[in-house]
Amino acid sequence: MRYLRLLLLPLCPLWAFITQLRTELYLMGVFKRYIPSIPTIVVGNLSTGGTGKSPHTEYISRLLSSKYLTSILSRGYGRSTRGFLNVKKEGTASEYGDEPLMIARHLPQVSVAVCESREKGIRTMEGYTPSPEVIVMDDAYQHLSVKAACYFMLTTYERPFFGDYILPAGDLRELRINASRAHCIVVSKTPYECMEDTEYARERRELYKRYISRYSKAPVIFSTYKYSPCVIGIDGNSIDIDSLAEYDVLLITGIASVTPMLRHLDDKGIKYRHMSYADHHTFSIEECEKIKNDFLNLPSGKKIILTTEKDMVRLYGTQLEDLPLYSLPITVDMNEEDRQTMLSVIEGLTALKID
Repeated sequence: MRYLRLLLLPLCPLWAFITQLRTELYLMGVFKRYIPSIPTIVVGNLSTGGTGKSPHTEYISRLLSSKYLTSILSRGYGRSTRGFLNVKKEGTASEYGDEPLMIARHLPQVSVAVCESREKGIRTMEGYTPSPEVIVMDDAYQHLSVKAACYFMLTTYERPFFGDYILPAGDLRELRINASRAHCIVVSKTPYECMEDTEYARERRELYKRYISRYSKAPVIFSTYKYSPCVIGIDGNSIDIDSLAEYDVLLITGIASVTPMLRHLDDKGIKYRHMSYADHHTFSIEECEKIKNDFLNLPSGKKIILTTEKDMVRLYGTQLEDLPLYSLPITVDMNEEDRQTMLSVIEGLTALKID
């Protein structure tokens, strides 16, 4: 399918013209941009999804919240509601969107809100009592109506922006040259072997930096996913992931990029049957019934349903709650040098000091 989309290359100049014209009108001041009174950090990308924006939003917010009153603003993709809402951890994905709800449950010390208008959302947060000391905006690289202090642009190791095409032939929302707006570029989902302090890993990272330098002079750092040693059940129980080789596993995913998770399970020798759905998929009653029946038909007495944390928040309240339903937690990880680079970028642009 990816290669078939190359047939659409003749349509790319039209999309490029429209998106770049919009960008230039903002940058030239023809379209007004709101400058928040609170230090604001954007986590986003050039592509249509799957780079790990929400986990990185959570990672940065966790660091900031150790010292500052921190708020997160998201669009709340996939929610059935409208307007500005403060996310309550006991709510549903339908109310707030799966990713904001997941982050709110992970970071109880951080206030999370959703609003389709980023400017309206920021203005509302500025009126909080007490007001936040820093705001992190998830997936807002293209939301130029707000001029943030600091922009982190994510691109995956597997499909970096410099090797991709603009829509509709590729997955880029805008031209590669707009990587120049970023203050720091994060190569996410980097394989473990390319994160190590080996000659091979250093060469691979330098290669990516050279390619990226054609489009941006911002520092380039690398991150990967660190998987939990345990899967966590909806009832709070846990199972050591190394023990899952003894189980029949029905894997349910509705995320943009499942390859890193599949690679991790394969490396652990876990045998699974995979049922894949679109990113942010809302599971219908009929689909849950099929998942339940497929699970019950697994031959082993030791069996579980395994999913992602993002999918788990969309499966709350379904008939699958009565089954052994588990998720595999992930966190962002990077080496100390890149972590310090990231902190230096934030401190240099926002005057925030992070230990």
